[in-house]
Amino acid sequence: MLALNNILDMASIILGFTIFIIMWFDTTQNNRNKLKAASIAILFAAILDLIHLMSYTEMLKPISDFMDKNCVSLFALARIVWSCALLYAVYLPAKRNGYQNSSIIYTIIIILLILMANIAFSSDNWSFYLINSYNHPLLKTVLLAALLPDIAALMILRKNYVSYITANKLQIALLFDMLTNIGFAINVHIPFDLGFSVHIFKFLASCFMLQAVFRLVVRYPYEQLVKLTERLEDLVAKNATLYKESEKQRNLVENALAKIGAIISSQLDLRDTLDAIADMVADMMNSSQSVIALITNDQSQLQVVATYGINTPPSILPLKQSLGGKVIEENRALFLSDLSSYPDIFRPQLIFSSIRSIIAAPLINDGHIIGVIEVYSSESASYEQHDALFLTALGHHAGAAIASAMLFEETKLRLEEEKFLSEIAQASASSIDTDTIIEQCTRHAVKAMNGNVGIGLLLSDNRDFYKVAASINFSCKLPDFSLSDFPKLAALVGGLKPVTASADVFEPLTHSCDKIDIRHLMVLPLAVDERLLGFIIIGWQRFISPERLKRVSFAKIMAQQIALGLEKAHLYNQVKSMALSDGLTGLANRRNFDMFLKTELRRAASLKRPLSLIMLDLDKFKNYNDTYGHLIGDKLLAQIGQILHHNVRNIDLPARYGGEEFSIILPECSCAEATVVAEKLREIIETSNCPDNLGTFTAKITASMGVTTYDPALISCPPDTEKIISVADKALYQAKQQGRNRVISTTILD
Repeated sequence: MLALNNILDMASIILGFTIFIIMWFDTTQNNRNKLKAASIAILFAAILDLIHLMSYTEMLKPISDFMDKNCVSLFALARIVWSCALLYAVYLPAKRNGYQNSSIIYTIIIILLILMANIAFSSDNWSFYLINSYNHPLLKTVLLAALLPDIAALMILRKNYVSYITANKLQIALLFDMLTNIGFAINVHIPFDLGFSVHIFKFLASCFMLQAVFRLVVRYPYEQLVKLTERLEDLVAKNATLYKESEKQRNLVENALAKIGAIISSQLDLRDTLDAIADMVADMMNSSQSVIALITNDQSQLQVVATYGINTPPSILPLKQSLGGKVIEENRALFLSDLSSYPDIFRPQLIFSSIRSIIAAPLINDGHIIGVIEVYSSESASYEQHDALFLTALGHHAGAAIASAMLFEETKLRLEEEKFLSEIAQASASSIDTDTIIEQCTRHAVKAMNGNVGIGLLLSDNRDFYKVAASINFSCKLPDFSLSDFPKLAALVGGLKPVTASADVFEPLTHSCDKIDIRHLMVLPLAVDERLLGFIIIGWQRFISPERLKRVSFAKIMAQQIALGLEKAHLYNQVKSMALSDGLTGLANRRNFDMFLKTELRRAASLKRPLSLIMLDLDKFKNYNDTYGHLIGDKLLAQIGQILHHNVRNIDLPARYGGEEFSIILPECSCAEATVVAEKLREIIETSNCPDNLGTFTAKITASMGVTTYDPALISCPPDTEKIISVADKALYQAKQQGRNRVISTTILD
């Protein structure tokens, strides 16, 4: 048993030296000078244990006398040094971690000093008994005092190192060290020998202490090194990924800049530039939809000018509810990863999918925001901060490209404006027919404004209605209508200046039979001296605000030019009408009658079609004048003129032949048909109430008529105008002779 105890002691000593070597190596490598003291203390304790063991086993013969006297003191000193070394080793890192309760250390030192003083002064011969007896009570006191550093170290561990990497091993080592000291102290007072168990406890304390030191000095740094290696490998992998991503982003930016440069250098028109940028942005952002909107001049709204991948694009982006509006307000790119959290944010309506995330950036030119780009995705969290940075850079270059295209477009438009104004002036001057003028000028106006459809309207003879005189790319037939039927359109026309509006102000455009998707229109009132002659409607399917291109002023000049052409035609036709019509009745005058009759006689002979002539004379018109006065007689003549005008065909020509005598030329009308017309007119005149000098219509009058017909089937040579008029006059004279208020018909046979 004694040999086994010695073996266990020797193993504990070897473990102590091993612990010293490991701790000394660590403190040397890491310059932990304070821990060197603990390692030296452990070495000192191991040396003392070794000396005690060698003395106990009589291995040191030369100094056996000294060792015999001091081996027990060396053993007790080794236990005290070992425990204090453990305490110091635990206390140092605790102090570095902020542990300030050093009073327990000072208390233990004071207790040890008191015990040592007590031992020193308790008896004059204490050394004799301590040296010569293993059973002396002072030895027990010293061994129990060695428990104090162990208890203090255990308290520090429990308070500050519960999760420390070696806490469990150190606590177990301290526990076995405490059992060792207690066992040695009480071994002499029990009936059986605890020496073997105590040496086992001492050995186990050294083993766990070695494991703790090995875990802290060797294994833990190795594990940290492995983790650091893994982190470095992860960092290298992430750096490689970031490098690839940066290369991808760099290539993306280079491609974007190359495309934008190509767009700028190719001098595409504004529409092609906007479409190309909308397509490019969607492609660069890996999205299926995008919108480009420009700020209107009045800063009131974002006008959508180009879209990609949207079936029914919106007309505007509301400044208050759209992400683009917030981008303009904050002057930076923004993105929303989940639109379900932002139900009030405006987004286009898609047919086959829904928008779940949005990113938007400003379009900037020369430091000024001119619009926004919005890009949409049907997946949540599609965009990140680097996408916002990329889109911001894209917005600067795209803004410059759009501004360049707008400048090019404006320059081109100014040159085209001169050409269109010249063409409109030529069209207005080359015809006196208002329908022809409005048709040609509407076509030029649509081309000048890059419109899709155009409708030209003129004020009809009934001053309350407008008739369609020209339709460009609009095949639906529109009847004459009053502006009161379209109050919104009436308000625009009433301003007498060109103005743009939504197409719903004129429903025939939005609900046309052509199913043309017209979204915006411009109204060009045609007025001279505040007098409206008509107006032109130009419609767009895809619209760029004319205010942005400063084209409202051009539209105004164009409308004035057209209006002046119409006014000139109106004046010419009015003068012509005055030369060829009777001022009192509004019917053709004698000169017009003669020209028309001569022309129709040639035409009847050429086409082999009959021509009839009615000569009408009011019965006893002199008596009517004498009874009611000449002014009332003039009113009667005007009333007769209206009766004739409204009761003959459009191809017929009623005329005032002279005085109270009228005539009607009826092309392609046989004698029987002409007689029917004459009888109808006679009956209407007979039953009509005529004006009197009392301001009422109580007077009556009748008419006598003579009808003659030239039929190419009966005679080969047409009569001259004097001949056919003479025959009709003879028939009229016969009607007068036979009692008036009747119709006499005849046919020219030679």
